[in-house]
This record gives sequence, structure tokens and C-alpha cells, in this order.
Amino acid sequence: DMMVVDDENKEERSGGETPSGPGLTSSRRPPPEESWRQQAIPSFRPLITRDVVMLSFFVFGVISLAVGWILKSVADEQVFQKKVQYGGSGSGSTECNIDSANEGRVCNVTIKANHRMNSPVYVYYELENFYQNHQRYLGSLDSDQLLGENKKKGDLSSCSPLKKNGSKVLSPCGLIANSMFNDVITLKNDDLDMRENKIAWRSDKKKKFKQPKHFDWAFTNDDISNCILSTCPDYICEDAGVHTGCKGYICNGGDFDDGKCAKGQSTVFYYRKSDYYQFLYQTFPDIISPLVGVKNEHFIVWMRLGGLSDFRKLYGRITDTVHEGTELVFQIVNNFQVDSFDGKKYLIVSTTSTLGANLSALWTAWLAFGASSTTLALAIFIKTRFAPRQLGDTSFLLSLSD
Repeated sequence: DMMVVDDENKEERSGGETPSGPGLTSSRRPPPEESWRQQAIPSFRPLITRDVVMLSFFVFGVISLAVGWILKSVADEQVFQKKVQYGGSGSGSTECNIDSANEGRVCNVTIKANHRMNSPVYVYYELENFYQNHQRYLGSLDSDQLLGENKKKGDLSSCSPLKKNGSKVLSPCGLIANSMFNDVITLKNDDLDMRENKIAWRSDKKKKFKQPKHFDWAFTNDDISNCILSTCPDYICEDAGVHTGCKGYICNGGDFDDGKCAKGQSTVFYYRKSDYYQFLYQTFPDIISPLVGVKNEHFIVWMRLGGLSDFRKLYGRITDTVHEGTELVFQIVNNFQVDSFDGKKYLIVSTTSTLGANLSALWTAWLAFGASSTTLALAIFIKTRFAPRQLGDTSFLLSLSD
């Protein structure tokens, strides 16, 4: 017997279509005769006449001026900022100037608050004429090494031209990590507190930077006075539960040690192959704790590169309200030398608004665009008023477009 296939079921299995051609019929169903379904909705085709152009420039100009004025008002009312140069040519005082890197010259910078500054008050440093966006500079790092891989010198080609210091391989290597801003800034006002934590992006600290593999540390009750930052006897390491070859460290406490220990506590730490690598705490001992290393937030902030040759980075935050007339006294240990590249160093204190701290570029751009647009509208009006040009018959253009 022959099986008869129902035409309707066959159509459903083939997606509702059957082959078309000579002698064949198609079951395709066209969309309804509606403008929307037939894609026949009339298009909007405005004529760009002088009046339309003049009105457009004027409307956009007025709107931009209004937005710019609002942003400027927010900046004037909510953002209070004071900026003082303390290094490089043109600084008001030579007290903070240094001739070589890591000189450690101590000076004080005083900033007077002309307005009440509600907490938090942010403290920034700013560098001028330092090109973090240079192609060779921004590529000089090894991401795997920053994530804890202990790589040998031959595997660090991306860090060129700075892979080692003397006989030791730099960990981390590269121009970015080893040119870190290392001035030490301390607020000396007794009634105010400046914290240096929570200044880096949380995602950066969690995902982009990890201590080298096999790093370990622990508290100890043994006497480590004879092995501070040097190799301790094996029994001290074993008593603390740390690999032999560990080193001793007396905590500074606070944000320097990322809250891991209190000032004066005895600890031991271990970095694998410390005779082969130079680690970050050894490169920048005034900024980096051996217990924190690449997880230090000043380092993480530095590694997020500035887009221009003049940039500012967050150093700390004053957690108390600064009253009008208060003189903020900052003690600065100068280690970062800027004269070699004709640079300048600034110290900035600032509050923020819901739109951020530095709104000057934003409101300036809006006002500039608004002024330009209204000026063009005025120029078109003057031209059409005193030197008009006869406009063609627009109905003729419409009939041609049809």
C-alpha cells in the first residue's frame, strides 16, 4: 500500500512554504496591506533652509549655555578646591625641591581652607609634563607577574627596557611599576585624620594584583631584632609556621600595613627566591610594606595610567570636616624628582559633588559649544537681514522629491 501524505502537514513541516516555479503554486502568505507592515510609512524629510539652520543653532546654543551654567553653579557651590605647587620650576618655595631621586628631603606645605569642606575631603597629587600615555611606557609591564607569577628574566620581554636592577630581576618589572610616585605625604593636624585606604578601584585590587606565589607571613613571639628585613634563623620561621628563609618585620601599623597588624608587632614574612628577585617593598621601602606588596593601594592607583601629560591621582582622604579658616599642614618627604623631565608637582585638597571633583572641563565645554552655536545663529541672522539671498521655490523641491 502507498502512504498518502497530507498536503497541509507537509506544508507545516517545510516551514509553511513549498517550492515555487513554472506549474507550481506558492503557499506564502504576504503581510497585511498596512503601511507599517508594508514598510510604506511616509519619511520625514525636512528642508534645510536658512531659517531652520538659524533656529537650530540658536536652540542648541541656549540649551548648552543653560547646562553649562548649571554645571558651573554646582561646581562653585559644592566643590571647593585648593591647589599648591611644591616641586619643580616655578614653585613659590625651594624648600621642597630635590636634585636627585629618593633624596628624602622633608618640607611642610600649608593649605588654608577658605570654605567649610564637609568630609570626606580628598587629597590628590598632580604631576605635570609626565607622559604615562607614551606608547613605550604604557606597554612596559607584565600582567602575569602582577598576578603572582614568578617569571624569569627571559620571560619578561614585555617589560623592556627595565627588567632588572643590577643582578636581581625586578618583581614587578617595567617602567610603570618602577617609576612610581613615592613622595610620602602626612597630615600633621592633630584634630584631623587622613586615611590612605579605599583610594583604589575595588575591582583592580581584587582581580589585577596578587602577591607573588608562595608569599606568606605570620606573627611571631620570638626575638627578631637581629633579622629585621634579613633572613631569620630557621627555628623562628618554623615556630611561626612560615617557610624557612623568612625575614623579620616590625609593623608600622595603620594603612601602611593595610590594617594587617598594629604598630610595634613582630612578624615574619617569606618571599620565594628573594636572592633572585627585587620585590616592590625593596624598591619603595617608604611606601610599600613587605606584608602588602603589590596590593598597596598607592601602587594600584599609580598603575591606572593617566590619559594626558598632566594628571592627578588620589593619595588619601580626610575623614573629618574641615572648617573654614583651618590651615591644613602636610609634611612631605620628597623622593620623586621632577626636574629631570621639566615637570612640576602639586598638592590638591578638594571636595566632590555628585558629578565628581573636577568639573571645570565639563562646564567649560558646554559653555563654549553654547557660545559658538548662538554666535553662528546671530551671524546667519545678520547675513539674512542685511545681505539676503533669495530663496528658491521650496514647493518645487518637494514635488521633485515625490
